[in-house]
Amino acid sequence: MIKQIEEKEFHQMYLIHGAEDLLILEAQDEIRSNAYNLGFTERSRFYFDARSNWDGVFAELKSPSLFAEKKIIEINLPLGRPGKTGSVALLELMEIITDDHLLILICGKLEKSVTNTKWFKAFSARAQVIECKKVYPSQMGGWISRRLRDKGLSIDKDALAMFVALTEGNLFAAMQSIDRLMLMGIDQRVSLEDVNDCVADGAHFDLFQLTDAAISSNSTRTFNIFKRLQKEGMQPFEVMRVINWEIKNLFSMSLDISCGNSIKQSMNRAKIWQSKQQLIGNFLNQVNHQYMESILGQACSVDKVIKGAAAGNSWDEIGRLLYMIANPMRKTA
Repeated sequence: MIKQIEEKEFHQMYLIHGAEDLLILEAQDEIRSNAYNLGFTERSRFYFDARSNWDGVFAELKSPSLFAEKKIIEINLPLGRPGKTGSVALLELMEIITDDHLLILICGKLEKSVTNTKWFKAFSARAQVIECKKVYPSQMGGWISRRLRDKGLSIDKDALAMFVALTEGNLFAAMQSIDRLMLMGIDQRVSLEDVNDCVADGAHFDLFQLTDAAISSNSTRTFNIFKRLQKEGMQPFEVMRVINWEIKNLFSMSLDISCGNSIKQSMNRAKIWQSKQQLIGNFLNQVNHQYMESILGQACSVDKVIKGAAAGNSWDEIGRLLYMIANPMRKTA
């Protein structure tokens, strides 16, 4: 896990930022887990940009808990730019939170112009800062080896080379493969045969075909892949890791578009591969930011069901989420 969270001391404020979405998600999960053990059982999430009204955060801080429980306040700033009003609000929030509040600020990759701002310098001076740096292709082998070592496994040199080649620098794909290796009950050392059986398995890469099918509004293909993944033993949390990653990117781009940027500009800022720009661009052309908020809301509902915090069937809720993505015109008409 990320070094900054390995410390025993628990902090009242956290700032998570960086270029790797998987590491950002893992940092959030680790902090929430630690917080829950300390009695922080309520959680409120906010998504802001430079034009947002921050009154809701202050209202949440002032509202009493029904069960006198401690609260986690998560503020997502996908673009890392809170604007003038938001900057003032963040500085004020730092002064009024109490021991019953945990404040987590989550951003993407921050430009130097952001890290030089007054709010960032003040917040980072008070908060525990967790930077999720980009894992470059040359570092991928080391990253995979460390992840396997954390789970009590080593890996043969030729097996590692194949693992890196098959996952193509995608941390989500690599982590999914590691999870599947653990389910195989491998004894201490991962061999080339193990990697071939697991990482190169077609079902694993069906996950990424699943999101592409949904974004392209191909409902038939989406649910054929979805049913196949269920039959092949894929777990709901594995499926949602990839879907959440896609939703986060789409949400950030739709927010960027709502601020006046073009679809092309937003995709370039998000570093969408050229080969996927037509697919993503067609989807963004059909939805508005309000609809993306409803998709995000359903994703949060799925997360609660998977973790046992809400009643329901995880697969049914994931199916509803996929339907919303694959049929955007139904809600935006």
